[in-house]
Amino acid sequence: MPEYIKQVAITGDISRIGTDDDLIRAWCSEVAKEIYEQKCEFAVVHVQGLHSAENPDYAARVICGCITDNPEIYRAFDSSMAFFDTKLTGLGNLYLFKNHSDIQYYDRFSSTGYINVRSGHQHSIGSNECDGFIQNTFGQNYTFRRDFYNDDGTRDLANQRTGFLLARFRIHGKELTFVNLNLHSVPFEDVNEIATKNSSITKAASKREQQIEMLLKELDEEGLRNDAILVAGSFNSQLHETDLLNYLAKTQLVQTVAKKDEDGNVESIEHVDRHGRRTTTVERTRFDLHSIHDWFFRLGRGQMVKRYNGELANIAFKGNLKEETCFFQPSRHYELNDSGKEEFQRTLCPAWSDRILYNDRMNELFKHDSFCASGLYYGLVAEEKFVGPHKPVALHASICLK
Repeated sequence: MPEYIKQVAITGDISRIGTDDDLIRAWCSEVAKEIYEQKCEFAVVHVQGLHSAENPDYAARVICGCITDNPEIYRAFDSSMAFFDTKLTGLGNLYLFKNHSDIQYYDRFSSTGYINVRSGHQHSIGSNECDGFIQNTFGQNYTFRRDFYNDDGTRDLANQRTGFLLARFRIHGKELTFVNLNLHSVPFEDVNEIATKNSSITKAASKREQQIEMLLKELDEEGLRNDAILVAGSFNSQLHETDLLNYLAKTQLVQTVAKKDEDGNVESIEHVDRHGRRTTTVERTRFDLHSIHDWFFRLGRGQMVKRYNGELANIAFKGNLKEETCFFQPSRHYELNDSGKEEFQRTLCPAWSDRILYNDRMNELFKHDSFCASGLYYGLVAEEKFVGPHKPVALHASICLK
């Protein structure tokens, strides 16, 4: 048995490219490249946003096929397991194994508990459930609708899918649990809340924290908290936008102008310099730093705004989950401009929404060595290529088997 095995975990949200076959295939190509270039023993791919596709089952088949049939992947891995839940959560979990001989998956409905992974590809797409996987929608009941987005581009909150999809494996004797996650999102700017700043935590952030607590409770009830756990998904966390705007106003020496609607709620915030030029505009479907927008969020790979990326701090400080430092620019929201160059959208504030966290037990198994290739790496996939508004995020790690 080897002393260490290398793992690559990738999470990505396809909710805005579900109807674009070319972009989905480009997304899959970049994910596959990230995996095979690392020459890892096993790989984790978590997908969110399947319900945004016109045909979720077709999108899931394209993703599974494009990744597992990639020539480099096909040569490197002898088996894979996948469950793409297009009925309930809109989440898809794909696991690739270089050698299946010492890999088992856990099935809570089996009398033996762990079942050997077979050679070849076992993919379940569109089923209501799948052996070895646990679904949860945070207590919400859903009815399927395809009009996932409103005409103005914002997500239909009545139809957004939140929940998680969990799988557990025994890999070379180590019990590992992998959770795909999609938390509550508000894909428009709550301008009134930004302006009034009635609380240190937004209503949306509070909802997401509650959902993480529900996940941790479920892990306890399933008896999994002693496993090494990795949670990779759409946390949909946002920057502390009130503090960011206050910083911009202070450093740019501008006047802040808030416009209210007929009910007295703030509907827009603008920063105006001494020459009368607008430097910042925030509205329901607009977050625009004008001339510095793309430069500002890319500067130092996002390190200018990193200080406002603290939404998940409460989870980390409670000792529940850990995360590597985000030394990469925000994972969303991207678009192509008129000249075909990728830049940050001006409809929403960019953020590190796609994340990979893990518990203490998983951290103990990681080989922490920043001076060699086997150390931890946390960063974007397709950093130089447009694959949709959301860039996948990857965590490379060597896991100790001793």
